[in-house]
Amino acid sequence: MKHLLLLCTAWVLAFGRGEEIVPFALDDQWGTRWESSQLSGKPYVLILADREGAEHALQWGTELGRRLGNDVPVLGCANFDGVPFFLRWYVRARVRARVPHAPLLLDWEGTLFERLRCKDGVPTVLAVGSDRRIIYRYEGPPEPHTIGQVVGMIRSLRAETTR
Repeated sequence: MKHLLLLCTAWVLAFGRGEEIVPFALDDQWGTRWESSQLSGKPYVLILADREGAEHALQWGTELGRRLGNDVPVLGCANFDGVPFFLRWYVRARVRARVPHAPLLLDWEGTLFERLRCKDGVPTVLAVGSDRRIIYRYEGPPEPHTIGQVVGMIRSLRAETTR
């Protein structure tokens, strides 16, 4: 059983690693347009979640933002697929109130969530290198050791790009 758990964990960590991040262009809760091309040349973290994974995604974002500071962008992305057009203003206002100090990309069609093969109900955390390759992928709630892994990888990438 222990070996099966380790194998499953290794698969989750490796799934998607080495792939280039899919191009995206999404607005955040304030209407600012974010494009993957703007982020080329520097590492960043992308945290994706649907409604069920939102609380854990907020915890991820808060902790990573606290540890990484302003040196590395930490972007959230909310999957709002299925929200009717006439309710989007209300959802955007709720998001602004809930997440006032960090960009939260609004994926109204669920396209990025689908293209990155995110699981329902849990956040997906991607550490993306300056070469646009996914260097780390984790799906699940924030745990101290996984937060430390993401922070360590991003800091080492940041050190490499500043040399």
